[in-house]
Amino acid sequence: MQQNILKRGFIGGLCAVGLLSVGLVIVPTNAQAAGCTFTQDLQLGVMNEEVRCLQKYLNSSGFTISENGVGSAGRETNEFKLLTEAAVIKWQKANKVSPASGLFGPKSRLVYTALQSEKLPTAPTAVNTSATLTLETQLQALKAQLATATTTKITTAVAVQTTAVKKANSAMLNVLDAIDNAKEAIDDHDNAKAKAIDDAKDSLVDAYDDFMDGLRLYLDGDYADAMDTFDDALKNAEDALEFSDGNSDESDADDLISEAEDRIDEVSDAINDADDEGKATSKSESLLDEAQDALDEAQAAFDDEEYEDALDLAEDALNLAEDAQDSIGDKISNISVDLEDARDAADDARADVKAAVKKGTDVGDAEDYLDDAEAYLDDAENAIDDGDDDEAADLIDDAQGAIDDALDEF
Repeated sequence: MQQNILKRGFIGGLCAVGLLSVGLVIVPTNAQAAGCTFTQDLQLGVMNEEVRCLQKYLNSSGFTISENGVGSAGRETNEFKLLTEAAVIKWQKANKVSPASGLFGPKSRLVYTALQSEKLPTAPTAVNTSATLTLETQLQALKAQLATATTTKITTAVAVQTTAVKKANSAMLNVLDAIDNAKEAIDDHDNAKAKAIDDAKDSLVDAYDDFMDGLRLYLDGDYADAMDTFDDALKNAEDALEFSDGNSDESDADDLISEAEDRIDEVSDAINDADDEGKATSKSESLLDEAQDALDEAQAAFDDEEYEDALDLAEDALNLAEDAQDSIGDKISNISVDLEDARDAADDARADVKAAVKKGTDVGDAEDYLDDAEAYLDDAENAIDDGDDDEAADLIDDAQGAIDDALDEF
């Protein structure tokens, strides 16, 4: 009994603020008011007493079936024919039931219930069919309705609400506050980026959709799932508020990735021009390859919605592109060439050791020496990156000595 009272009062409130105009479809088990009980869809060809009651309601509400004869006031029938359909269409248009098809289905029954319980105007002249409530107006009206429902209507309808219902009511109001705040922030987005505002609007739509889904669950008495859905709505509303500030990681990462991509293209053109002029470009090309790799990783992180990682990687790509630009004309130092030669020598020695082991030859400590050589070479590479070529040269010499020792073992 408690749940039915809550549903009837709340459904009426929702209809009163025009939520049906944005697509809310709630299918109650039946609709009862003013002596009519509608338990099924009424349409062309249906014959039962519910049709007669519908005709009486339409005739008494200003949506006349017929001025005289069959279907007129006092001569209603139990047959749903073309005149009844035409009257239903007029009623649907007047009360913003979409589509106005003449089918008296779930949405029409819901509006009928609201009109009866809230005593809203039903005559065609009392309804402004040219105006549609804006989202902002609907939200404000719904907030007021919810507040009234939780403090007055529901309190007087039932002595004690369950904890679940109280929590759900509170959650709904919290979501509406968050949606309201996001809406205001979007309207005042002077300093926000266009991309961020688009994201904010998308999140606001998601929040509203989640909120409507939560309402359906609430009205079905599924309060636990309703709370989960309201939580989703609240998160989306908070995201919308964050995006509206223009400082979201998503929009910033998207912008930085685009900037890095453009810069890499510019540097690539500069390198090509320098190469045509006979300038050294090997170092700059290597750095630009690293920049492109970082950019590819940034895009992959963005696609995976890892926006902070995408920001860091995009920044790395941009810095590497700048380094590539600055190094146009620079030759790769001899120490770097020595490092590559030493690595090749280590790889060759490793292959010789493996071949000897396969033949059953005792290689002694050759593998340990090669491990030492590779460690020296890694340290040498770090020294080159730090600009310490002298230290790198000493480490390369140490590596070459370890390689020689390895080969002397067999």
